[in-house]
This record gives sequence, C-alpha cells and structure tokens, in this order.
Amino acid sequence: MEEQTAVGLWVALGILAIVVAGLVGFWVGRVTSDERKLIRELEEELDRRMQELTRYRSQVNDHFDRTATLFATMAGSYRDLYHHLAQSAEELADKPTRDRLEDRAGQLLSHMTRSDYGTGPGEAAGGANESDAQDDEPAGKGSGDAPRKPDDHPRPD
Repeated sequence: MEEQTAVGLWVALGILAIVVAGLVGFWVGRVTSDERKLIRELEEELDRRMQELTRYRSQVNDHFDRTATLFATMAGSYRDLYHHLAQSAEELADKPTRDRLEDRAGQLLSHMTRSDYGTGPGEAAGGANESDAQDDEPAGKGSGDAPRKPDDHPRPD
C-alpha cells in the first residue's frame, strides 16, 4: 500500500509538473509572441504620431499668431499713412484735393472700427488726434531738429 501511495503521489506530482510547465510555456509564448511585439510596435508608432501631431498643431498656432500680429502691424501702418496723408492734405492741399482724398481713402478706412486697427483714446472718428497733428508737422523748420522717423510708435512683433 505504501507503494501505491508513493506511486500515486509521483503520478500526481508529475501531472502537476506538466500543468505548471504548460502554464509557464503558455505565459512565455504569450509574452514573446509576434502579436505582442506587433502590439508594442503599434503603440510606439501611435505615440510618435501623437507627438508629431502635437508639434504640428503648435506650429500651426504659432504661424497664425505671427500672421495676426503682422496683419495688425500692417493695418496700423496703413492707418498711419492715411493719417499722414490727411494731415498733409489739410495743411498743403486745396479743397478739391482734400475731398478726393476723403472720397477715395477715407471711405476705405471708415469701414474699419477702432478695434480693427488699435487706435487710442482721443482719436477722432476721421482718424487723426492732436498728437498726430503735432507729430506730422515738418521737423526742423529752421530749428535744426532731426526729422521724426515715421515709425516712432511701438509695434507688436
């Protein structure tokens, strides 16, 4: 009987060893399988693509931010040019010439709101304010002053 118990114990132990070996083999096969490698590769590729998309979106946002800044600067330059023309026409031109300027350029700029081109307080609806009238006067009428640069106003970059 002892012999049968020992043989039964060895058989049970063998079956248990086979089951454990099968489970370990299944786990090793699962971890090292081609499908698992493919999944890891695809996850890494997805991460790379997501980083690339994030970088691209950032570049697009930077581009449009810079474009908006340049556009605002350009609009301000056009406004400044118009103010200069209007002031010069007021001082130097006759009434028909002033009227033509208002008809041609004034109508184009009159559709812009102050927020479109960033005018400051104190500026009249027609455009020029008191400081513009002073700034646009010819410099140095015999006084030896250096002429004012056209772009003394700070601009956003």
